[in-house]
Amino acid sequence: MTTSPEARLLRFAAAHHGIFRLSDAAGLGVSAKQVQARVRRGLVERVGKGVYRVCGTPVSDAQAALCASWRAGAPAAQRTALAIHGLDRFPRRPEVVTRTHGAHEFEGVRVFRSEDLAEEDVTTVGVLPVTRVARTLLDVGRRVPPDRLEGLVHDAVHRRLTSFDELRSLHDRVARQGRTGCGPMGALLQDLDPTAPAAESFLEVRVLRAIRDAGLPEPVRQHPVVVGGEDFRLDVCYPVVHLFIEGDGFGVHGTRRSFERDRWRQNLLVVAGWTPLRFTWRHTVGGSVAVATMVGATLRRLGHPDLLR
Repeated sequence: MTTSPEARLLRFAAAHHGIFRLSDAAGLGVSAKQVQARVRRGLVERVGKGVYRVCGTPVSDAQAALCASWRAGAPAAQRTALAIHGLDRFPRRPEVVTRTHGAHEFEGVRVFRSEDLAEEDVTTVGVLPVTRVARTLLDVGRRVPPDRLEGLVHDAVHRRLTSFDELRSLHDRVARQGRTGCGPMGALLQDLDPTAPAAESFLEVRVLRAIRDAGLPEPVRQHPVVVGGEDFRLDVCYPVVHLFIEGDGFGVHGTRRSFERDRWRQNLLVVAGWTPLRFTWRHTVGGSVAVATMVGATLRRLGHPDLLR
């Protein structure tokens, strides 16, 4: 059974967040005049030059991102790319990046220009053209605070969306081309140990940053221990003096069972000779110096060798 051109167009739009281009319609056998007739009948509406939305389909951030990409002939980038990759919320205006110098502006779309954007820097997520995670993080590094960038990098690496090696390779390639603005990523990569596991939360990143900024010894991350016959992994710790540090986010435990297990785990560690320090998000935001001071004082009390010289 053959389907009509109109049915094929509707099916195409359904697979593309409710929108289509005139070129898509023509490829499916629907002429521009037929599209305009559907506009007059209230079946579709124009949402940009050459881009149309099927009336009644949900309006979404993904739809706006794809529409912006089609209008500009460029992939989603920067904060929109972060959102597509699941690393942040969508910005108010879709953001795209184009290799074309002096490209047109598009109402409601933020257009960035990059002469060093390579084909390998672009991918698709579903049907959305978008910069790859590593490229997205490099580009957005100029627009977010250093601790925010560090949190995004750790989140992406922990979820295996990119790697420290990929980020370093991309940074080096772009920097060699004389690109200005990739300094924030370079500074961050210089401070990171690429052999260490990525932090598992933004709170953990803030604790690590407070420790690093204070010049304290670098802690071990994701350290495996066995206590009371049970296997655990400590987020941040100093095994040499049996001190472990954890970010205590409100609601992080999720269920009563996990909440109770976390307390039982800490009790087992204390009985085994470990000293705990727990910090909340407010602790790190309101006084990272105080966090570092407390960590340093505890390390000295426990006799950390690097602080007793």
